[in-house]
Amino acid sequence: MYNLQQRANVLFSFAITALGGILAVVAGISYITGYASISSDIRVDADTLRVVSRRYGPDYYDYGTPKSHFARFAFDLDADFTPAFNWNTKQVFVTVVAEYETKTHDRNSVVLWDKIITRKEDASLSLRNIANKYALVDVSRKWSHQQANLSLHWDITPYVGVIQGGRTPSNPTTIILSPAPSS
Repeated sequence: MYNLQQRANVLFSFAITALGGILAVVAGISYITGYASISSDIRVDADTLRVVSRRYGPDYYDYGTPKSHFARFAFDLDADFTPAFNWNTKQVFVTVVAEYETKTHDRNSVVLWDKIITRKEDASLSLRNIANKYALVDVSRKWSHQQANLSLHWDITPYVGVIQGGRTPSNPTTIILSPAPSS
């Protein structure tokens, strides 16, 4: 007959198989139903937009390199991620991305700001005068009257299932980056 170890193994295997089946159903339902649309708006205060020139990187690393142009500005963000939260939402990762083209690179994307939202109570964002968290530096290290489009991107991380993401519609906020006059 079967001993205690074999019976425990059969019971454990059945429990794991049933749990895996339930989680697969949950992931399937979450993927099929999807998430509601997110409403968002980004506005840049043109008075705070400036391109500064200084060395890029930590002091011990970058002494031999020339100065780089950095874009610094403030923006307002209104977004409601409340519809993204349901019974299977663990967190929403939100980023503001600047996208632009140069002569040498067709597509450039730089993350300027990010936030992780873990609760539905914190999902409605109404932020004013937020400075970019990360440096906006081009590969060439120079800005020459460059046009950049700001857009909001998000990734919804479920407890079980596939990560789903999105971005603002095709009418993003546009900024013109030009270096400050030399003095």
